[in-house]
Amino acid sequence: MVLPYNPLNNSTLGLVTGDLMGQQVEGHGTSWSGDSALTLATISSLSYGYNLTDLMDRYLDWYRSGEYNNQDERPKNVGETTFFALNKYAHTKDPFNSGGRDISDNGNGALMHITPVILYLRAKYGEDFILHDPAMLVLHQVTGLTHNHPQSLIASGIYALIVNNLLQNIPPVEAVDLAVSSSYEYYAQHKIFADHLSAFQGLNKPDLKSVAITSLQTSGYVVDTLEASIWVVLNSNTFAEALSLAKSLPGEPHRVMPLVGALAGVLYHQEVVDDIDENTFEPVLKVLKIAEQSHNFN
Repeated sequence: MVLPYNPLNNSTLGLVTGDLMGQQVEGHGTSWSGDSALTLATISSLSYGYNLTDLMDRYLDWYRSGEYNNQDERPKNVGETTFFALNKYAHTKDPFNSGGRDISDNGNGALMHITPVILYLRAKYGEDFILHDPAMLVLHQVTGLTHNHPQSLIASGIYALIVNNLLQNIPPVEAVDLAVSSSYEYYAQHKIFADHLSAFQGLNKPDLKSVAITSLQTSGYVVDTLEASIWVVLNSNTFAEALSLAKSLPGEPHRVMPLVGALAGVLYHQEVVDDIDENTFEPVLKVLKIAEQSHNFN
């Protein structure tokens, strides 16, 4: 199955590739993680329009039966915040109050599967979607399904603007600088967010590219993940180079490799799309084919 180059295909194939490589680093064989599965669930849902209940029902299908995995089994490893959000939703059926709101609920799980939402909003509202409050509300609501603390919501916003800038062919260093400054301007207007902007000071400086690799963290904390992933993209020139550099990060690099793959897929689409193994990626290709027919992402 030949897929065209477009942001959804490029970023999704990149994310799954990074995830598979990260899982292999951890000795988990050829299974991808919940980062890929929930990305596919998100694409599947948005292919039929925006519906928070449908999104959470699909996430629950993954949690209960392994839907969207490439192995027919329930997920073995579920992030703590995602675990509690899914169990809460299973009992309440209320997607607006399922996500964790504590400072400890800032793992990177929601950030890992937010890329399709960004592309959905970009298709619906255009390149200036940050100026549309309904678009930013959707971005925050999908993030908040599992991770509803302001830091996680801000992280999705910053990442969304970076992706949007890269898709306008703005050079990576400038794309990041513009995204961070625009995000600070936007989130500073809302006290609930403004009080947490200090957590992102590592991004708000002109020399992020020059930061020593030994100072980066790959703990799974959403801010660390965003910073490390951006650093990798700023310091690499090809898809393969980006994932190789990500693999060399200190700590637990498998935690950031899917997001690195998504960003690098946006930048180096031909390399990732042309090199995939169709047998391994068959479930991914099926989801992307339906998404293409929906025209909801382009």
